[in-house]
Amino acid sequence: MSQRAKQWREVRRVVSMLRALPWSARAAAIGRLLEWPGRRGRRVREALAAQPARLVIVCHGNIMRSAFAVAYLRQQAPALAERIVGAGTHATAGRAAQDSALRVAPAFGVSLADHGAQPLEAVGLTAQDVVVCMDRANEANVIARWAALAPRVFLIGDLGVVPAGAGRDVVDPYARGDEATRVAFARIQGNAQAWLAALTPPPAGEQSPPRR
Repeated sequence: MSQRAKQWREVRRVVSMLRALPWSARAAAIGRLLEWPGRRGRRVREALAAQPARLVIVCHGNIMRSAFAVAYLRQQAPALAERIVGAGTHATAGRAAQDSALRVAPAFGVSLADHGAQPLEAVGLTAQDVVVCMDRANEANVIARWAALAPRVFLIGDLGVVPAGAGRDVVDPYARGDEATRVAFARIQGNAQAWLAALTPPPAGEQSPPRR
């Protein structure tokens, strides 16, 4: 099955899940998915300023994008490592990182050799977590299944620089080769740095730079 066909199948599945929600929850979830980017960015910073219990990084199978994001974030901020976890909306528990992810990750200074995938259901999401999704399909999936958490579910592209024409999604590089994986990991690296900057308060006596 092609990547596009998989994406359309996921969209249809998410729409079906949204339809199953009570009307009020469905309206709230749809409104959250369509929220203006600037407002989303402000809401991310507000959620991070409150020091969430965990950042839960989510992609489809937790064998490429979210696996790399967690490894990179933990390496950059060891003191926060226990508060950063990864999962997949369709993950198989214990599955190793995908081959191209294993090959490309060391170029960014991290290893995925010991990675084992984790289904999102196993994480035990709480109202104190912030969920960081790689793309809109996974964001919609999380919101459809955990509607009460919708205000705390975001895209990794809601913070940081978005390449021209790229949108806020980090495209799934699964089965697309090492170069697509490198592009995805470079994008995640840039966004992750912005998330860490927002999550980590400035040292005592220093002020955060004014936002433009």
